[in-house]
Amino acid sequence: MIFLTTKEEIRRGIAESELRLNLLRICAREPRTIHDLIHAPQYPGIRISLFSLQSEINVSVELGELKNRMLLVRVGKVPDPLVRGGTTELLRTSLLAFLLSPELCRAEPTAYELYLRAWFSQNGADEGLFALFLAFPELAFRAFYVAEAGPEPPEEMPPDLPDSEKVRVFGVYHIGDLPKEPEPLGRLELLRLLRGPALARGWRLLEEEGVLRRLGFGGWLWTRRIALIPDPLESYVLAPLAGPELLPGRLRPNGELFRGGGSE
Repeated sequence: MIFLTTKEEIRRGIAESELRLNLLRICAREPRTIHDLIHAPQYPGIRISLFSLQSEINVSVELGELKNRMLLVRVGKVPDPLVRGGTTELLRTSLLAFLLSPELCRAEPTAYELYLRAWFSQNGADEGLFALFLAFPELAFRAFYVAEAGPEPPEEMPPDLPDSEKVRVFGVYHIGDLPKEPEPLGRLELLRLLRGPALARGWRLLEEEGVLRRLGFGGWLWTRRIALIPDPLESYVLAPLAGPELLPGRLRPNGELFRGGGSE
């Protein structure tokens, strides 16, 4: 069974649930098992008081919902601590979760940069576009598209959707407003998206490389105060990406972003 949803609905589902956001934050730093997440040890910069108010069943349900939307993906297996001879899956936050949730990007900017660098390296995209995505998660939310269907396309689609829509299916959800090809954004929309707030680490790159001035946006932005989101005060170690987190080949940055944008 395939369910219909939108980018905005998925974003709201993350933003409105502290538990869901926290699970994505924890798994963005390194792979975790369901046992790890249920017991919820301390994590730098993450309030986990909510976990103490949630039953194991509620945490398990949230994990299932995140997996159903491919916001969490399996990246390996380890021995099961409860079942002798059994195994349990390691879960990691997917690139899709970051692209659909600017709130997650702002909460975990270090992990967001790790994912973003790997994704841009995979696609050979422009460094200036990378800096823009890193500085402005709201822009990233609008400026990516799906290029390929998943390795296991759904067999049963809703009756009113053609087979060509399989490309928009992630897990058991069809994301109806996800572009299937790069589309230029209007200049007014770009200006709105570039108003911030901006991640400080991305803003530093923009200043160093002069990307905004090269694209004709520098004068407009430098006459306004951009709210900068600083790097986390508490440091933590990020585990390397295993590969499945990036949903290889499926998602691509919009290289046509500024086509037809006109001049300032």
